[in-house]
Amino acid sequence: MTILKRIGALDIAEAIAERIGSYVDMNFIQFLAADADRIQCWYMNGGGEGPSFRIDLLRAEGGWGLDLSELPPGTEQDIEIT
Repeated sequence: MTILKRIGALDIAEAIAERIGSYVDMNFIQFLAADADRIQCWYMNGGGEGPSFRIDLLRAEGGWGLDLSELPPGTEQDIEIT
């Protein structure tokens, strides 16, 4: 996992684009929750045709790590905030 001092929406979009081999619109990246040393985000490809991604930004020594979990097309996020 690469550690960066700062991770923005464009960095996340670029990482997903590298994984799927096509353009990713950063406007489809959603912030979901922050807890302890993790920020959770979500990406669903427009129209639900391409893969969805669970995105974890993990605090690490020297910055942030980016962990992408690819899920089947149309997968809905399941994080509930209470």
